[in-house]
Amino acid sequence: MIIITTQCFSPKIGGIEALMTGMAENLAAIGKEVLVLADGKENLDLRSKIQYSIKRFYGWKPIRRIRKAKYLDKICKEKNVEAIYADSWKSIEYVNKKNKKILVLAHGTEIPKQYWSITLDIFRFKKNRILRSYKDVYKIIANSNYTRDLMQASLRINPKKIEIIHPGVDVYKDFISEEEKRYIKELIYKKGPVISTLARVEKRKGHEYVIFAIKELINKFPDIVYLIAGKGPYLETIKNLVKKLELENNIIFLGWITEPEKSLILKNSDIFIMTPVLIGESVEGFGMAFIDAAFHGIATIGSNSGGIGDAIIDGQTGLLCQSGDQASITLNLNKLIEDKPLRYQLGENGKKIAIEKYSWDKKIFEYLDAAK
Repeated sequence: MIIITTQCFSPKIGGIEALMTGMAENLAAIGKEVLVLADGKENLDLRSKIQYSIKRFYGWKPIRRIRKAKYLDKICKEKNVEAIYADSWKSIEYVNKKNKKILVLAHGTEIPKQYWSITLDIFRFKKNRILRSYKDVYKIIANSNYTRDLMQASLRINPKKIEIIHPGVDVYKDFISEEEKRYIKELIYKKGPVISTLARVEKRKGHEYVIFAIKELINKFPDIVYLIAGKGPYLETIKNLVKKLELENNIIFLGWITEPEKSLILKNSDIFIMTPVLIGESVEGFGMAFIDAAFHGIATIGSNSGGIGDAIIDGQTGLLCQSGDQASITLNLNKLIEDKPLRYQLGENGKKIAIEKYSWDKKIFEYLDAAK
């Protein structure tokens, strides 16, 4: 049996949720007995479709974590457990690690950065919690070179204990209705180029840099359309910015979208762009959205923030901008709009690499090999 213990899991939507759900599905697909210990209440619709077992825990967070840890320990005594994969240190904080092969994933966002902490005492408290959680685990799996380097610099983790495995990504294959296809086609009818950002709408994602870039390029490309999908705390701020800049005819807010809709939007996009910046403790540890776009053959534009340099090969699968540099972002967006052959070549290169390196049917064996 393989156990996955996670706070982030389907039907919730997000990068880590997609990663942990994909791991469970693909372990089951190759014949492994999988038990997922996840947060949240039972979802009957989900349970009817899965090929693995799932037990959910809810309630006050500290109690929930303790209950989950005790249940994990109970299963390990009753079953032959091959390995335990945790979505972060928080999911194994209360776990008795003795005689267990625990591999814990690290994403970058959960690792403290001393120089941003309000006080040194706060940093030390969090650092000590993380170090206690990591103690005696079999391996730490970092999602990027950036995350590995951050762990070594901030926590002094032994590099021999860290392995880098970039997340696996699947293209959504389920049925897309004619109504969904028609809806997207109507949004972009006789418009172009089509630019898209599919991400949680928060300040660090950098939506405003793209909006300002479009304002600068609108006279040159009057039919440009920018699709923003997702919800988040920064949504009203950027909606107000769009109104202020009078770009309502060129920037469309899609709100929350389904996986089939995400796939459909990418298929109809010319460029995928997301230009994150570093804000406090919040950082883009890898950038799975860029790999999603690459699977669809779409050229990408990102910023050299966090681990994005692992997701985009600058000049080969996309273009990297200076993080927070408006001129750099506008210049690169203009370049890809004007140079259609370059756009096509970056997209084709990205698709080839995504299929070869990030498909779950290959990626799942990297996670299994890490437990050997």
